Amino acid sequence: MFFGGIMITHLFFDIGSTLVDETACVEKRLIEALKQPGAPTREVFSEKLAEFIPKSGEPVKAAADYFGLSVPPWDSSLEKVFPEAYGVLEALAKKYALGVIANQSLGGEKRLEERGLRKFFGSVTLSAETGFSKPDPKIFFAALNAAGCRPENAVMIGDRLDNDILPAGRLGFKTVRIRRGLFKDLDPSDFGAKPDHTVSSLEELLEIF
Repeated sequence: MFFGGIMITHLFFDIGSTLVDETACVEKRLIEALKQPGAPTREVFSEKLAEFIPKSGEPVKAAADYFGLSVPPWDSSLEKVFPEAYGVLEALAKKYALGVIANQSLGGEKRLEERGLRKFFGSVTLSAETGFSKPDPKIFFAALNAAGCRPENAVMIGDRLDNDILPAGRLGFKTVRIRRGLFKDLDPSDFGAKPDHTVSSLEELLEIF
């Protein structure tokens, strides 16, 4: 397919809030933080959290730190694949080479396998295994090398303006922002990030690709 006059051969996906719903993981951290002595009300905590969302890669932890609270480790067992992911990936895999570029703890590829997602991807590039985390360009270059792809022939699909859209766009990828999760209401102009397309669900990708 041609995208802005350029032949697109590869689509790369983020995982969190893109393929996988992290709502329960975030909720657990909030609940555990607010159980601690000296914790503010949920309303007060949420107001501070909203302040940190544009500023921090881990806004829940940043808000907890502000109040002198701790948060439990991320519980990936609470993540749930968005139901439409399977059908959308199956359809896209018939037309493009698919890959993953994601910041994930060790075992991310195994989790993709267990969730029935690994089979759709020719390459999986994860921060814990490469030693590089988004937005570092090195993780994007590692993914391109693994896939045998040039950036101008690739699209990055993710929810984060700072980690997905901005760095990939700077390298020459086309970009699609999926607006959901903690970072859904951020303004691209505040980050100097201009996604080529913005969607609210994976199903909308089929209208583009």
